[in-house]
Amino acid sequence: MRKSILFNYQALLIFAFLGVLFVPFSFRNLDFQSKITAFLFEDLIHLITSNFKNFLVVNAEITSDSTTLYILFFILLLLAVIFTAVLSFFSFWKTNQDLIFRAIQIILTYYLAFIMLKYGFDKVFKVQFYLPEPNILYTPLGMLDKDILFWSSMGTSYSYNVFMGLMEVIPALLLLYNKTRILGLFILSGVLLNVVFINFGFDISVKLYSLFLLLICFLLLAPNLKKIIQFFIFNKPTASARLKGSDLITSKTIKWCIKTIVIFFFFTESLFPYLQKETYNNETIIQNPLHGAYEVVKIEKNETQKNNVNQKIKRIFVHRNNYFIFQYADDTMEDFYLEINPIQNQFILTDYNAEKIKLQYKYSKSSKTLELYSPELGIRIYSKTLPWKKLPLLQPLFHWTVDEIGKN
Repeated sequence: MRKSILFNYQALLIFAFLGVLFVPFSFRNLDFQSKITAFLFEDLIHLITSNFKNFLVVNAEITSDSTTLYILFFILLLLAVIFTAVLSFFSFWKTNQDLIFRAIQIILTYYLAFIMLKYGFDKVFKVQFYLPEPNILYTPLGMLDKDILFWSSMGTSYSYNVFMGLMEVIPALLLLYNKTRILGLFILSGVLLNVVFINFGFDISVKLYSLFLLLICFLLLAPNLKKIIQFFIFNKPTASARLKGSDLITSKTIKWCIKTIVIFFFFTESLFPYLQKETYNNETIIQNPLHGAYEVVKIEKNETQKNNVNQKIKRIFVHRNNYFIFQYADDTMEDFYLEINPIQNQFILTDYNAEKIKLQYKYSKSSKTLELYSPELGIRIYSKTLPWKKLPLLQPLFHWTVDEIGKN
């Protein structure tokens, strides 16, 4: 029984280690990981999906919560079981497996610290949960998907973003030191459990990866689980088995050099970009001057030209991420990738079929009006700026008592 538990634990550790190596993550300075993963596993994943027609694959790329990512995790788990079984027959493995698994535990610890620093600082600086875009603000509540609704709600509170970010950054920092490592893992287990249930409860497409991070956290806590239960439930004083790597490298100089390089990499990936650009709150970044929402007041059509343009447009949105959006009378929306030529006062809209539409625009700052004209389509649209930043959802309202609410 004990051998079976040990085998499963070792197999899961190897599985987690393979996940660290091959599960694609958007590093800022290391873009080769996804290329290596594609080179090693893409053909095998394609072979599996082509022979099992029940697998729905829309995009062959290995992305978050994609079918290909699920298959990749399955392959890595299978490889981990095979490696654990085969390596047990080698004398070198039997002699050094304790040292090897301690090294894997340290790698997993630092990986978890890095990921949580990355996500944590993205929250602190309002990059992950950004202020809702005007098109979201003017979409009826019932027409929003749950993930967009959650994302938008979180984006309206700067203070809660900072709090959530610090709840990931602080335990991540605790993981970097031997004496506080178990405490950091214990806090992160609660944080990640909450993240997993948010992803499942609001159908956010990071379910599989958040489960993977939670697995790593539990695997690192597992050797101390019995002692944690004795301490918190039976009130018995106990000493935890620290996850330390000091015995892996005997030279203190080499150990501190490696640790310094690793921590420096962590902060160049997670914190330095914000310090370099001095953008400590993503909401304060200067937007496109035309970014915003516009109410359509009149549409003129040249009857001599035939076009299939839906003239029931009630609002126009210019998205911060270079998208142009029409909102129609039934509240449905149509979006285009937007390129702006300020010299020719021209919008170039590209739809999902790569077809382009050119619109001449004229914006009046004094009257806050935006006029669009397409000679090709023979249509002219007059619109007026909407004060979207004054909507109640974006106001910094706070009430200590319910009595204060009625005054607003």
